[in-house]
Amino acid sequence: MQRSEWDFDTTAHHDENDVPQSKSPEALADRFGVRTALLVLCIAFFIAAIWLVSGPSFEKCSALENATERNVCYEGLRNDLSRPPAKGPDIPKG
Repeated sequence: MQRSEWDFDTTAHHDENDVPQSKSPEALADRFGVRTALLVLCIAFFIAAIWLVSGPSFEKCSALENATERNVCYEGLRNDLSRPPAKGPDIPKG
């Protein structure tokens, strides 16, 4: 028997992926929570990347051609790196 070019298979092949998602309030809240957490995580990574790129670094300072500007850049970098931590037991009270 020959198969026609227009032979449409009418049998249903059901698997787990074809089942529609439930519309219960709990499932909607769970999906909203996961999507919100992913969005916040992406925003946090973006802010961290901007912070790392925009800060002074040895590469940026050494790329400056003017010696005065280069020394000012190194001075600012040294001041940033030698600051005490924002929290901890070494912070003086007062």
